[in-house]
Amino acid sequence: MRRHLVVCFTCLLLVLCLFGCRRSVTATPPVSTDFSCDFKATYRELSVAGTLTRRSAGTVSLSFTEPETLNGLTASWDGDAVTLSLLGLQYTVSPESIPEAALGEELLAVFDAALRGEGKTEQDKAVTTFTGTYNNQTYTYRYDTKSGTPLSLIVPALPLSVTFNECQLLE
Repeated sequence: MRRHLVVCFTCLLLVLCLFGCRRSVTATPPVSTDFSCDFKATYRELSVAGTLTRRSAGTVSLSFTEPETLNGLTASWDGDAVTLSLLGLQYTVSPESIPEAALGEELLAVFDAALRGEGKTEQDKAVTTFTGTYNNQTYTYRYDTKSGTPLSLIVPALPLSVTFNECQLLE
């Protein structure tokens, strides 16, 4: 009987130690402001690349490097208007006047939704997946669990696909 109790007690201690040592993964909230990333995007038939910069909620800026015809162009969204800059010249237009404005609008909406914590979040050790809806269109936003920096955005209904690399926090 005594031997049986020692074995049971030892097994109980081992189980408690195993569960006590298990480390849970806590996702860092997504970086929603003050960051810059290289991006590659496909929107409908258009493929673009460049640098995305987000300084504050409600704003996003895309500086294009590809295709060659857009190289040097910067488009900045503030929620109400798009400011286009090229070679020191700036022109502000309504987003409705630019057919491909949905790219910036969708990025702006997703980053703002992530900032507000809207949507459903699933995580693993490396990637956190944030899903939500904007203008009746479902999107999937993936970001690094540890750092919170963006990895990708997919909006199947548009169709829009964006990948992010070389993200840096801004001061």
